[in-house]
Amino acid sequence: MLRLIHKNLFVFRLELKTLVCNHPLVKMLAPHETEIFHIKPANPTRPQYIGSDLHFSCGFEVRNFEWSERIVKIQLKNDYEKKGSIFVFLPGGSVVDEGKLRKCSISVNGEVTTDWHVIANPKIGMHSEGSHEPTHYYYGKVIKVQVSIAGSGEDGDGIVVFNL
Repeated sequence: MLRLIHKNLFVFRLELKTLVCNHPLVKMLAPHETEIFHIKPANPTRPQYIGSDLHFSCGFEVRNFEWSERIVKIQLKNDYEKKGSIFVFLPGGSVVDEGKLRKCSISVNGEVTTDWHVIANPKIGMHSEGSHEPTHYYYGKVIKVQVSIAGSGEDGDGIVVFNL
């Protein structure tokens, strides 16, 4: 799970046993305080768009998401100017082998960027039916990429490509 705290701080909560065991998630908030939780099933075998600090809906800003073993292409909505970060999960195995990740090329709006980094190394436990303990684990990386959208509505504006 990824949650936004204050303006640009994301926190990952990777072990939510309370949810797996069907107990409610309880969070104490101060008066007039609000938190938005984006909880969805994780698929540890494929790249996934986690969210951004561009829009509070954790995905509304995405027009299209395509992926293959070597490329992840994200088309963000480009109807108005915005700057911020997107967060993408890349699964473990050959796709995020440390050597290959160092050679990874990420482009924003057609230009290669170096303004990205790994912010989490999730270990996702998979449960067999009837088991409360994970029977095996998948690993991956969460990448934070800075993006800038001109808001021009042109085809190349708002395109983020990971060449793995």
